[in-house]
Amino acid sequence: MHQLFRLVLGQKDLSRAGDLFSLDDSEIEDSLTEALEQIKIISSSSDYQTNNNDQAVVEICITRITTAIRETESIEKHAKALVGLWDSCLEHNLRPFGKDEDTPHAKIASDIMSCILQNYNRPSVMALAIPIAVKFLHRGNKELCRNMSNYLSLAAITKADLLADHTEVIVKSILQGNTMLLRVLPAVYEKQPQPINRHLTELLALMSQLEQPEQYHLLRLLHVAAKKKQLEVVQKCIPFLIGHLKDSTHNDIILNILIEIASYEPVALNSFLPMLKEIGERFPYLIGQMARIYGAVGHVDE
Repeated sequence: MHQLFRLVLGQKDLSRAGDLFSLDDSEIEDSLTEALEQIKIISSSSDYQTNNNDQAVVEICITRITTAIRETESIEKHAKALVGLWDSCLEHNLRPFGKDEDTPHAKIASDIMSCILQNYNRPSVMALAIPIAVKFLHRGNKELCRNMSNYLSLAAITKADLLADHTEVIVKSILQGNTMLLRVLPAVYEKQPQPINRHLTELLALMSQLEQPEQYHLLRLLHVAAKKKQLEVVQKCIPFLIGHLKDSTHNDIILNILIEIASYEPVALNSFLPMLKEIGERFPYLIGQMARIYGAVGHVDE
């Protein structure tokens, strides 16, 4: 470990901690894993939560380390130690003290999070990080949870298979109010539909409480589910979809889902034709799409 890191972390010397920023990134890069392991020891000590000096030393060192990792693009080399420190934060209280005051370990977790999860396009880093990241969703820190959800949404774009193993945890987090994670579900449904199917009725019940973008992600999930051709899921979806057709914001995507269902299970839509007719009279521009549903049903029940 670099001599200055050894001095600052070994003696917890706050007066010298700022000097770390005078060193070139390349000069300290080889020391970063060892420094992170030393920080883990310090932050796990029994008096860390009340020791302001140690907290300040750790905060400065983490800032210096994460900066050096970004600048030298060495995240893959130091990911194990970084994720190890991140994981150790879960052993401590993360709930805010007051209205906005984070605990010392929540600060560490937050500072490390962006350095790790900004690398959502690096599979080796995500393989280490995602199993730890999802654990933070249920630790009572809303700000940490919100930021984590943003990064997990990005990870779902490139590595949905890694998130799929944690679908149950993600769904439960959504049902507890973390609706930002709805955007993850269409991607993980392809890999792990069963946990979502089990909670589908509860997820649909959220619709009226959601912001418009979140409503869109829920409907996108239903479109993916409809393509899977699972009759039990389809039967739960149809009354919900017909009920929301009157909302002009989403009636286009809803009709596309119904057309998908009509292509393989037209009988399921038979009893809803009078409602479709009524909605078609209110929104004439939808008649073209509705005609496709009528045609599909007509093939089996003229």
